[in-house]
Amino acid sequence: MPNLKVETFKISDLSTYHKNPRRGDVDAIAESLKARGQYRPIVVNIGTHASHDYEILAGNHTYLAAKKLGWKTIQATTVDVDDDQAAQIVLADNRLADLGGYDDETLSALLSDVSSLDGLGWSQDDVDELAAALEPERDDSEVEDVEVPDDAPQRVKRGEIWVLGEHRLMCGDSTKPEDMRKLLGGGEADLWLTDPPYNVAIVGKTKKHLTIENDSWANDDEFVEFLRKAFVTALDVLKPGCAFYVWFAQTQAENFLAAADKAGMTIRQTLIWAKSTFSLGRQDYQWKHEPCLYGWKDGASHRWFSDRKQTTVLEFEKPARNAEHPTMKPVPLMAYEIRNSSRVGDTVLDSFGGSGSTLMACEQTGRKCVTMELDPHYCDVILKRWEDYTGQKAERISE
Repeated sequence: MPNLKVETFKISDLSTYHKNPRRGDVDAIAESLKARGQYRPIVVNIGTHASHDYEILAGNHTYLAAKKLGWKTIQATTVDVDDDQAAQIVLADNRLADLGGYDDETLSALLSDVSSLDGLGWSQDDVDELAAALEPERDDSEVEDVEVPDDAPQRVKRGEIWVLGEHRLMCGDSTKPEDMRKLLGGGEADLWLTDPPYNVAIVGKTKKHLTIENDSWANDDEFVEFLRKAFVTALDVLKPGCAFYVWFAQTQAENFLAAADKAGMTIRQTLIWAKSTFSLGRQDYQWKHEPCLYGWKDGASHRWFSDRKQTTVLEFEKPARNAEHPTMKPVPLMAYEIRNSSRVGDTVLDSFGGSGSTLMACEQTGRKCVTMELDPHYCDVILKRWEDYTGQKAERISE
C-alpha cells in the first residue's frame, strides 16, 4: 500500500486525464470551492511508467473549477502507475460513486441542519421536494367524494381572490394571462388538471342547477380559439416536465385536439374514465365514459410518481348526485391523477374550477390547489363545499 501524502502542485504543471469519460458541473464545484475551499486532495499520476505524466486521475473537475477561479496551486496526492492501472483508477473512481445512493430521511435531516446551502449543489427546491417525497401518502381508499351543497350563499364577485386554507380561488377568466398571474401570485404550478367547458350547451331543469353558462360558442373556430387561449395561459405558468390532464367530451375531440396542437401541447395518451352508470341521452348507445388528454410540458423530463401497472382505463364510481354541476368528476378520480403526477406539497392548477372536485382532491392529498372559475355561482359552491368539509372559513384577500 503506497504511503499517501498531500503535496502542493502548480495548476500549470498538471493536466486533465486525456480520456476522462466523466462530465461534471464545473460551475457548481467552483461555488463549493469559493464557499469552503478545497477540503480533499485530487489524485495525480506521476506517470513514470505511463504515456502521459502529471495527469489527474481523480478530481478533474475540481482542477478545472480551481483553474476557472484563478487558483495558482492545488493540493494533491500522487500515484505512479502505468496506463492500464491509470485507466482502472479513473473508471473505479467514477463508477463506484454512481453505485451509491442516499438514505432519504437522513439526507433530508442533514440538509435541514446546515446553516447554508451555498456551494452544496442542493437548492431549496431540492430540499422541499425531498421533504415532500417523505410525507406519507394517504391510501386511495381513504379519499372520499365530498358532497356538493344544494344552495350556496352568494358571496363571490368577479375579480376576487379567496384563500381556502392552503388553496386559492379566483373568480376570473382562465384565458387572460393577467388573471392567471394574479391567481398564482407570481408562482408556477407543478401539475395542471382541469375540466373545461364542452361546448354542448348543457341546460338543466332550473336556472342554477344542471346548467353551465358560457358553454356554447357560435361555431367550432370560436370554440377552438377559446380553448387555445386557455391552454396557452395555463402552460405559461406550468413548470417544464410537469403533467397536464384535460377532460373533454368525445363529441368535441376534434376541437380539443386542434386547440391543443395550436397551443403547442404534445398529447401522449388519452385516458378513459369508465363510469359506473351511463348518462341517458337520445343516441343509440348511451355514454358511459369520458376521455381525458394526458401529456406534459416540454423542456424537462416528465414527472411520474406511480408504478408501471397503471392503465388508460380509470374505473371510478360516478357521483351519486351532480345537482350543482352536470359534468362533475368524482373526487377520488381527480385524486388518483394528482397522486400519479405530483407530490405532497406541490401546487396543482385547475383553470376551470366547476364544482371544485380538483380542490377537494388536493385538500385530501396534501397538495395546494390554485383554481380559476368564471361563474360567481360556482365559486360560491366551491367555497361552501370546502367549508362544509373542513369546518374552516374561506377568506377574501382581494377584489
